[in-house]
Amino acid sequence: MPPSIGRSAIPPLHRPWDPDDSPDFHASRLLLLLAECGSQPGPHIAGRTKLAKLDFFLRYPIFLERAHRALADEVHHETAFRAFMPEEVEAPMIRYRFGPWDPRYRQFLAFLAARELITVTTSHKPERVRLTAKGKQAATTLAAMDEFRPIVMRCHAMRGNLADWSGTDLKDLVYRLFPAEVAELAYHQEIRP
Repeated sequence: MPPSIGRSAIPPLHRPWDPDDSPDFHASRLLLLLAECGSQPGPHIAGRTKLAKLDFFLRYPIFLERAHRALADEVHHETAFRAFMPEEVEAPMIRYRFGPWDPRYRQFLAFLAARELITVTTSHKPERVRLTAKGKQAATTLAAMDEFRPIVMRCHAMRGNLADWSGTDLKDLVYRLFPAEVAELAYHQEIRP
């Protein structure tokens, strides 16, 4: 019997489970990002460019650490972030037109919207991805779980600094700080630290 939508399939014995294959994993990370780094009212994040660039720093802790070091004058010392496992990449992204991107964002947002955890408001420019009351409750539950502590810590490290930047400013920062790893890559190439 095939697994239902929203449930992870048990991988074959010859292949370990990869969280990058799980919509639940990506949905959980995006819920935490919205809850911890979103603007009010909402919380919400304005535009997919901003969503993707903040998600980039969640997925690649070493790039978050390097951004904090590069922006030491602008980032408060109490929020400076240090990657505990610098080689860690939670889920790889690719280089696309506006920097780091995951071509599955539409799928992830549809997954969350279908479960009434977010709304996507296109009447604003850029569009707003906003948590619903149900989404806030789910994010609160996730944030209290030990498994999500590293993601919550990275979100907290972006509050008051990167989370306040526009999507365009974040894109420009990524290109400036990571030319070899991002800016100089051909489209659709996987980003590696």
